[in-house]
Amino acid sequence: MAKKIMFARSNVKGDFKKEIYCGDLDKNDYETKYKGHLTCIKGCPTRIKFTERKNSVKFFSTWNKEGHLHKEGCPYHVDYKGKMGRKKLSAYYESIELSEETILRRLQRKMEGLLRQYSDEDIIDPSNGSMEVDVIGEDEAVVFEGDENGNKSEYMPRIHYEDAEYISTDDIGCRKSVYGFISNVQLEEDKNKRKFAYFNLATKHSTVNIAFPEAFYSNELSAGMEEFEIYISKVKELVEKYPDKIMVIAYGDITKKKRDKNGVNVSVISPNRILVNNKTYKQIVYGEI
Repeated sequence: MAKKIMFARSNVKGDFKKEIYCGDLDKNDYETKYKGHLTCIKGCPTRIKFTERKNSVKFFSTWNKEGHLHKEGCPYHVDYKGKMGRKKLSAYYESIELSEETILRRLQRKMEGLLRQYSDEDIIDPSNGSMEVDVIGEDEAVVFEGDENGNKSEYMPRIHYEDAEYISTDDIGCRKSVYGFISNVQLEEDKNKRKFAYFNLATKHSTVNIAFPEAFYSNELSAGMEEFEIYISKVKELVEKYPDKIMVIAYGDITKKKRDKNGVNVSVISPNRILVNNKTYKQIVYGEI
């Protein structure tokens, strides 16, 4: 059976690039307006069709014989169906090697672009940004990293960016940069006294969390658990003061959330793989918020 998809992108004039949720569509609207004019929400050129069953179940799926048009790394690509397909998808993302400095630099560029898209009412005083914007969309274009003289040199693998609103269990196995607004912060402890934390993101249709396992504060870029607790407490304070106004962007593996069949985590394993309110981990820990 074709894979059920929750979101699609409109190519209809006047609705161009609008994200469509399957639950908001009906058969008449699809037949008269959108049929043949919906494409993959992940940015692929693949056409998407709408189905509404008699029991009111609604979903999107890829048009017949167009599964191969999904880009490599898209969870809806024909090669990623089934258990073996998931292994291929994971292998694709594991093959992408980027330095921690490169990841942070890419996140800063993307954050700058995102902040330009939101009004002053949507965000709270995003300061400390200094990187030029060269990418705005969900997927990063071909990237060349500059040498010490500022000349473009080596081609670097791309990072896939996506709004948390359109992340779902379909993305499990992917490694992406996910962005959104934080709704609340949780710091917890397991039976072995190890700390872990979550940033719950403000989304409408599924549960998406930024997750911080022990690996996040157990590497050379972090000073350990106490520093990590300071970081989480400061972000928590900021979010409680400005609920749903604090933007985050994080790069990590998309994994299944326990005890929530429709929920996912973005697992972040390094302080260089996250920005909150356009500030780095160190800026939050040792600066004013």
